[in-house]
Parts: sequence; structure tokens; C-alpha cells
Amino acid sequence: MVPQQKMHCARISTGLPQNERLHMRHATPKPTSQILVYEPGISDRAALDMDTFEEMFLTVARQIITTFDEPDTQCWMSAFMEAEARFPPPFGATIAHAIVVIVNVLREERSSAFSYIRHDDPADVLFITPEERYLLLTLREVRQNNGFRARMNAMLACEGGDAARLLAAIERLGIITGDVGSPEFQP
Repeated sequence: MVPQQKMHCARISTGLPQNERLHMRHATPKPTSQILVYEPGISDRAALDMDTFEEMFLTVARQIITTFDEPDTQCWMSAFMEAEARFPPPFGATIAHAIVVIVNVLREERSSAFSYIRHDDPADVLFITPEERYLLLTLREVRQNNGFRARMNAMLACEGGDAARLLAAIERLGIITGDVGSPEFQP
């Protein structure tokens, strides 16, 4: 069993209006926050062409990540309520729980900060971080039964950590939603 550790997150927000400067904050004690003129890898969210489920997944995942990043926000409550509103009972809570498991696997397998955009930041509808992109592409490829691409994106999301655990967690979500018929990945 992997020892529990704090979630390393880098929250990216557009704190300055009408420009592209980004503010990065780390969840665990790091050097003071810094303003970056350009954050490489931040991309247009629309270019990923997400389906409705992927959109919901990203929204709930960002809320769960925020919970690990800032426990006092209790964003996990919003995540579960969002999932319950979008899916009929008991699937909403079950899907939200599966996303918690996925985020927890990332928390354990990554060696550095997971960059994300807070769900309540105005930029959340416009942009996506590279880490979020790898996670979403892993989800997409698992749902489309493309094992090779799923493994590649999971490896990138985990930074070379145990991608099998992430794949298995995402596959369990796919089984819940009916996107995955028979399990391919084992933790």
C-alpha cells in the first residue's frame, strides 16, 4: 500500500483581467506564489471537443482536486451535488465516488504538482492544463476501448508512476457508466 500524502496541486487562475498572465499556487509548502507571463501547455478547452460526460467529469474532478488542495472549501460536497444533478440516483453519487478514487490514484502516483484550473474560475470554461488534458484523454481512450492510447495518456498523467492503477480506476468508472463492457486493466 502506498503511504498517504498530500495532494500536490498547482491551481492556475486568471486573476488579472484582460491579459493572459496566470497565477500558480501549490497546495503543499512551496516557494511563494509566482506570476507567470506565459504558462506553456495551457490550451483552448474547446479544441479537445469533449462530450457531455467528459465535461461533467472535468467539472467534478476539478472540484475534488480543489478539496485536496484546499480542504476548508469542502468542494467535495459541490462535486457530489453536481453529479447527482446530472445523473439519476444512485448513479450520481457512484460516479462522483469513482472520480474521487481516480483523483486519489493521481495524488499517490504523481511526483510533482498536478496543474488544474479551479471549477469556479472564469477561465475554467475556456482553458485546460496539460495534466487535465492527459487525464481526459485517458478517460476518452478507455471509454473508446483504445488500450494503447489509454496507456500512453495514463503514463503521462502519472508522470511515469503506476499508470495501471489509474487505468483500472478509470475503467471502473467506464463500467459504471456502461461505456466499458469487460475489464482490460488490472491494478
